[in-house]
Amino acid sequence: MANSGVYWIDLTFNWFIKFLHIVADLLGITYEEINIWLFVVIGPLLFLISIYLNYYFYKKTKKLNKIIELQNKEFNETNEVMVEEKKPDYLKILIIILLIIFIIYFLEAKN
Repeated sequence: MANSGVYWIDLTFNWFIKFLHIVADLLGITYEEINIWLFVVIGPLLFLISIYLNYYFYKKTKKLNKIIELQNKEFNETNEVMVEEKKPDYLKILIIILLIIFIIYFLEAKN
């Protein structure tokens, strides 16, 4: 079946192919039909839903940020206190990304 040369990729691919054959048998359709449903119908549909939800939440976040800014202005004007924004910790994000890269590297290095 799979012949990429990377053990874990071949193992995952082969397992998924067997899984799709089992599901196709249970549904009474062929392997090719289930592939069409997954990668031509369901996959793009989920992608479009994801794009819509990203846009929806982007607009909602933008609107809520404007409301928060207005509330902060009113609060600052009445109490004369500045509200400090919390900034993301970029060092933690960098460490997590590096750990993921090292894990993937060592998984491939074993093969």
